[in-house]
Amino acid sequence: MKALFEAISFLRNLKAADGAANKQQLQSEFVKTFRPAKARSIFVGDGYAFRFSEAMTGSFSNTVLSLSALQPYDHVPFVVVVVRARTVSFLLANSTFLRKISHSSLMLRPDNVKGSFNGSDIVTAYEGITNAPEAFEELFALHSAFTWTENLDRLVEATNAIVGRSSRFQPSNAEEAILFSAPDRAAEALKSPAFRAVEDELRGLVNERREAILSAALLDNVNLRGNTIEQLLTDAHNAHDLGDLTRNLERGLLVVDIKTKLLDRASAPKAYNVDKMLTFLSQPGSVFAFLMIGVDSRAKTLTVHLLPVLDAELLDATVIQHHWAGRASRGVTQLSGKLGHTTDADYQPRVDVPKALAFLKRLLSL
Repeated sequence: MKALFEAISFLRNLKAADGAANKQQLQSEFVKTFRPAKARSIFVGDGYAFRFSEAMTGSFSNTVLSLSALQPYDHVPFVVVVVRARTVSFLLANSTFLRKISHSSLMLRPDNVKGSFNGSDIVTAYEGITNAPEAFEELFALHSAFTWTENLDRLVEATNAIVGRSSRFQPSNAEEAILFSAPDRAAEALKSPAFRAVEDELRGLVNERREAILSAALLDNVNLRGNTIEQLLTDAHNAHDLGDLTRNLERGLLVVDIKTKLLDRASAPKAYNVDKMLTFLSQPGSVFAFLMIGVDSRAKTLTVHLLPVLDAELLDATVIQHHWAGRASRGVTQLSGKLGHTTDADYQPRVDVPKALAFLKRLLSL
């Protein structure tokens, strides 16, 4: 991000020194100073990409770029530089931050990337976070948890009003009662010898493969990084289901999803599909937990905890991504960068039953 912020600072200073400087002038000075690679209208810098645009009125409704042109650069911060009469502003325009595709998108499908997006299609705030340079690091960490394919599917639905095969969980009265007893089951599981035995087993496995995990944590691609670490611990291909591992408890089934949190870099792992999680927790004896692996690559240290997803501090870090909720599903959740003490070596998980119950009711109401 350092190179990106240097470029943003450079452009801000240019505009501050000459308020009348237009798009072409700022673009030319940027090219002269930073010598980026050029791919049509995109300027590719050191770990980021720029698209310069001009807005002469208060609104920014110009056509910015085709979706297919964005795709090769969606893995780095893609920033639209909006040059106005007296100011210059910046918007992160990776696929996560697009509401829909506006221009010539009639034939947009997952297997047919068509259409362009306008300035008005870029969100100015994402889940309460303002889309501005001061939040770019946090926002890009959120974006990095999702694949291009996941975002494309969402944009196809949002753009063409396609209602896909519904996966929304609609519980019966009996299932709802089981779902709402999930906080009590999670609290009981924390006290059980079987749950502690699973944590000891998995902690031992992580320690056994410590060097390989530390090496995988250095991968820049967040999805590749997560998949590699999951494979190291499951000895299998990624299932991409609710969880990666299952274990029996005294009174039911424990499903474990492996999550890696980088402690020395910004990262925001995707948590779970809301409907899949609600469906599982509506089954008798069900307990859902994260194997939370905190990785500090610089210090070469790992922390490992088996945490019920309804853990009190974990709930504070669980963000409901309303941006992803569609007509066919309740969407997904994501772990924010503020995980409290859950990655501390001596953290003791705790389920606040009323708080967890309120959270489940909120998810069900989405």
